[in-house]
Amino acid sequence: RLELFEPDVTLVDQGFKEFKRLAPSVGVRLGYYPLRVFGVEGEAGVMPTRIAADDQRATLWGMRVSFVGQLPLWSVTPFVLVGGGMLNVASGRAAVGNDVDAAIHFGGGVKVFINRHALLRLDIRDHVTAGQGVDDGVIHSPEILLGASFTLGRNKGKPAAPGDRDGDGILDPDDAC
Repeated sequence: RLELFEPDVTLVDQGFKEFKRLAPSVGVRLGYYPLRVFGVEGEAGVMPTRIAADDQRATLWGMRVSFVGQLPLWSVTPFVLVGGGMLNVASGRAAVGNDVDAAIHFGGGVKVFINRHALLRLDIRDHVTAGQGVDDGVIHSPEILLGASFTLGRNKGKPAAPGDRDGDGILDPDDAC
């Protein structure tokens, strides 16, 4: 029911066709967290799918930006997010053609740290986009994402002072350990 098709008045329903209900998604996300509790993320993804009625190929893809609020607790970090972007389709005219629609999204999830630089992440989101027709309002499309993340550029903490190999603040000649 998405308004994600290239309208053509010579076609039945102007070229609207339903996509299959489920589509795998592969993407990449980059985040910047200036504070432990707040960050900004940008992501792009691609979802190869097919038209439900005649099994023609279509590729859905999107780009979005999210504002993330998180509560860092030990190795488990719950978070919420909200953002916007665009949802696109690329296919032959016989399928649905090409189209770009604005979208907003919101949701939440949890990050589980494996170690200081790697984590697993589960997101549950709702995407809100335009409906098929002018009077159809908006469409809610739920999304579940499972991913692995790797932290780059994280500082290891304060470096040890010269003559203090264990970094405890006591110089080696006076240190009993």
